[in-house]
Amino acid sequence: MTDTIKYNNKQYYRIKTGFSGQFHWETYTIFYVDKNNCKNVMVDETISGDIITLEKWRSLNKMTTLNKPADNIEFSDLFNEGTVIKFTPKDLDKKDIEIQNFKQKLELYENENSLIEDFDNKNLSHLINNETFFDVQYYIDSSWLQYFITKYKVDVSKLNDLMNLSIHQEDFSAVKLLADNGYIISKKDLNILIDAENNIKEKVQENKSDGYESYIISNSKINQIAQYLKEKYSLNKIADPDGYTNLRKDKNTSSEVLQKVTSGERIEVLDNTGDWFLVKTKEGKEGYIHKSRIKSK
Repeated sequence: MTDTIKYNNKQYYRIKTGFSGQFHWETYTIFYVDKNNCKNVMVDETISGDIITLEKWRSLNKMTTLNKPADNIEFSDLFNEGTVIKFTPKDLDKKDIEIQNFKQKLELYENENSLIEDFDNKNLSHLINNETFFDVQYYIDSSWLQYFITKYKVDVSKLNDLMNLSIHQEDFSAVKLLADNGYIISKKDLNILIDAENNIKEKVQENKSDGYESYIISNSKINQIAQYLKEKYSLNKIADPDGYTNLRKDKNTSSEVLQKVTSGERIEVLDNTGDWFLVKTKEGKEGYIHKSRIKSK
């Protein structure tokens, strides 16, 4: 796959090499070839994100090959920039060479990371799509996000950064999936939504100024995301088997009780970071309630 790009005031051919098949395109390496001197080749070094010379890349690659065990698989080996995976976890038994190659790498990764504590939640950011970018060559079916959340028993209530990314990249499927798995929408998320909407307005204006669609408006999901987040936010309520829970002054069970809040009562979640959420009751009192006592249904 080839296109052109300007780098350091020079015009380069950008050549994306990889594996292309029925279900996905997986980029292995991106090369930059000087249009005026094809012996001048640069390489996109995926680990550091730097563009380096071909000679340096070969040297680093040789060192990596020598030092890395042959069966060592990182999460980024499964899902990396340029990967397109439209098949789902349910398709892993299909007799397709692409799927079977992926399945083999997945099994190696899971064998090396068999415990819950082995999994880094930051890996999940690789599974968030952005289909509004004009040069998009990356797509992961959202079922894989659910797959890893389930397998590694991820506490979704703590994935604030992932929700932020999902909103900004307009991945509606990811937003819904996180909420379905227990993420509670807060005032902070609605502020992130406002920021994302403002960024989109700037991108649309850039489209008009530049004369080409760098932001694909037809692929935008921001309106659906906005409606969904606001609805979920309005449904936040107390759910305590004792019939009520305590609104506390600070983030601990020994803190002063400001008010008893009845189960089923709607509340505003102002901040959903940590184990104790900052909330506002219908009486206008603000305090902290443990996240386990808050549901959105």
